[in-house]
Amino acid sequence: MPENKGSVQNFFEDFQLGQVFECPAPRVLTEGDRVAYIALTGDRTPRFCDSHGLVHPLIVFHTVLGQTVRQISLNAQANLGYAEMLWKTPVCVGHEIKTSVRIIGLRENSNRKTGIVYVKTVATNQRDEIVLEYTRWVMVKKNREDVTAYLSAPVVPILADAVAPDLFMSYPPDPFNSKTTGGSFFFEDYAVGERILHIDGMTVNSSDHMSFARLYQNTARVHFDSILTGGKPLVYGGYPLSIGYAQAFNGLENRLGIVAINGGTHSNPVYAGDTLYSFTDVLDRREISARHGVLRLRLVVMKNHQPTELFLIETPDPSTGKKKYDSNVVLDLDYWELMSKQTKR
Repeated sequence: MPENKGSVQNFFEDFQLGQVFECPAPRVLTEGDRVAYIALTGDRTPRFCDSHGLVHPLIVFHTVLGQTVRQISLNAQANLGYAEMLWKTPVCVGHEIKTSVRIIGLRENSNRKTGIVYVKTVATNQRDEIVLEYTRWVMVKKNREDVTAYLSAPVVPILADAVAPDLFMSYPPDPFNSKTTGGSFFFEDYAVGERILHIDGMTVNSSDHMSFARLYQNTARVHFDSILTGGKPLVYGGYPLSIGYAQAFNGLENRLGIVAINGGTHSNPVYAGDTLYSFTDVLDRREISARHGVLRLRLVVMKNHQPTELFLIETPDPSTGKKKYDSNVVLDLDYWELMSKQTKR
């Protein structure tokens, strides 16, 4: 009997510190990718809908993450978070994206059934320019019950609390006009400490979240296999991220695109049938040019619960005293958003 050629790919115990993977396959981004993204998320950011061909930063992110799934997270139980995410070169229609990853941390969980894999990801274009780099951590199943060295001696990388604004890329000059956004609030109009409720909700259905994952070649079994998941395939965490960002257009209409993500946590799972709502807290603001500023924003995506001005994202756990996410919070994302100044009117 010949050996089966189908691969189950990597489980937690298969990874080694410093291990490098070149991820197949390169992907050329097209106008079709821009249209499909709008169809599945409803994102209305004008800069990534117009005729100039700029590709939405989150399309780039999903494409890159999808390229890493076969090597890193085909056997994942959940994608947990991100840090130090920086878009370094604008991507346009027709550009080719390729990705490599390096294992920078490993920590086996006490249940001995799973472990956390920390991955440094670098994506480049057809000119070998870096377009995106970030660290993510993902919970991966073990294939054997024997204990690894990373149970008693975990290796967890030290990550920066925030991406420095002086590292942000410069987008090409844009024909910005507030008439194209429908928004009346500019960089100067946002105050540190204010909360923006984005109002609009969206119910997740199976066909949309599975189509979204397939669009970016994310084939992790947990998102598709109803038998494996007991009838409840897990929604790819990037989908609530993109839905939340699309919802955030309501109140941030004059935004020009994400330039960096300081950190992100997928705090609770999302399944088909859940309805997502979002709000944003303004954490910081910086002027970076005569025409632009950046806002440091905390985007919180919730399921099955409309947020309020007084909603507490985290509350103390009575048993431990440590802060714990509210069970309705599914994403906590800390990022920098490029904003136009009012002087551009």
